[in-house]
Amino acid sequence: MNFHTGRSQDPEKLEPTRICVIGAGYVGLTAAACFSELGHEVRCVEVDAARLAALSRGEIPIYEPGLDELVTRHASTGRLSFTDDMASAMDDVAVAMLCVGTPPRSDGEPDLRQLARAAATAATAATRDVALVVKSTVPPGTCEALELFVGGQARDGVRVRVVSNPEFLREGRAVWDFFNPDRVVVGADETDLARVVAGLYPPSWPLVECSRRSAELVKYASNTFLAVKISFANEVAALCEALGAETDKVLGGVGLDARIGGAFLNPGPGFGGSCLPKDLSGFIAVAESAGRPAEVARAAQRANDMALASLAGKIESALGTLEGRTIAVLGLAFKAGTDDTRFSPAVALVRELLLRGAHVRAHDPIARVSEAGLSQVADPYEAVHGADALVVATGWAEYRDLEPARLRHSMSGHVIMDAVGVLAMEPLRDAGFDVYGIGRGLATSFAPVLWRPLEWMLDAGQPSGVQNP
Repeated sequence: MNFHTGRSQDPEKLEPTRICVIGAGYVGLTAAACFSELGHEVRCVEVDAARLAALSRGEIPIYEPGLDELVTRHASTGRLSFTDDMASAMDDVAVAMLCVGTPPRSDGEPDLRQLARAAATAATAATRDVALVVKSTVPPGTCEALELFVGGQARDGVRVRVVSNPEFLREGRAVWDFFNPDRVVVGADETDLARVVAGLYPPSWPLVECSRRSAELVKYASNTFLAVKISFANEVAALCEALGAETDKVLGGVGLDARIGGAFLNPGPGFGGSCLPKDLSGFIAVAESAGRPAEVARAAQRANDMALASLAGKIESALGTLEGRTIAVLGLAFKAGTDDTRFSPAVALVRELLLRGAHVRAHDPIARVSEAGLSQVADPYEAVHGADALVVATGWAEYRDLEPARLRHSMSGHVIMDAVGVLAMEPLRDAGFDVYGIGRGLATSFAPVLWRPLEWMLDAGQPSGVQNP
């Protein structure tokens, strides 16, 4: 295998299986290409005509490091093909993977209509007993309901069973994550079915076999915990800012505790993307339906909502007003390494700045956004030209290399807000900038600690038996 997988040139020997992957989005396309790399024959069904045409031309419609190489290789070997014809894709297939969207509804519950349609279409087209493998994130109980729903739609003599096999792929590292998993979770209520799905993966990979409801809840619980951890880091950063403590030292010290770990303890403008906000809302909705309030998850959601308003307010305080000011925003993707702007804190910040009367000029290396009032340019120095303030909203590595003197020459103002902690502070300050960030506040935000310590100091200084008047 190539360097993107992080594994050797000789993968573990697997029994080749014919797989149908339904949906060629971030999850489906990555799964299809990676299962092809493992030696399976994969037919990928995509109903979006434009996306299917691009894939048929060898074009990858999403940005994911290493994915284009795998797709090109296995389209050439014949182990990976694309079609919009479910009947041909499901012919003589024993495993079909459902990788369609489950977007949140207004009440936080996931919208499962795409999943239901895909499952029904696949079950109707199946020519032999088939396992429908749900890769999408769904509430516990969904696989059982799907099995009941599609059971009567299969042709005579064909048995359709449903398995939960949630994905744990990070955008920007999806190929690496597939081949270097922390765990492969297979939820099935029958041992033989669990073995079929587990057998698609190398036997040395860490495997969790459990019930379907347990597997469905693993994904929700994992992403909810990460959301809680990010919100906690932002709350600690806000407290550091108020008390004049060093945010990076405090959270760095916390993360060195092996029971906690440093991942997802970096303060920022809040979490975004297609997973954490959606899965947190889904977890809360599931808990509520079960009569459990999920107060910790709700608190994380509230803290994340507050992070954006706090950041916009800090920029406004630094400038005095946002009305008529020009703000350069660097980064639009929800994180570096992807072109995905779904639920992006950077895009939400742009909207908030525009709402407060600012003119916004933005740059991102690969992400593109269509937003009324936003001017998006192709070069970061063009974005900062004449700007009153610069905000780094996505942690792209190339922003670390921006030249302080050139920035100072280009900008009209001297305010820089590094919301993701990628800039070197001292060189920018030496160039004449006022540099702020999450956990590094304005001078007016510092709150000196002058409370109860005075009382206990006075008490401690009194001779034994002597009381204060």
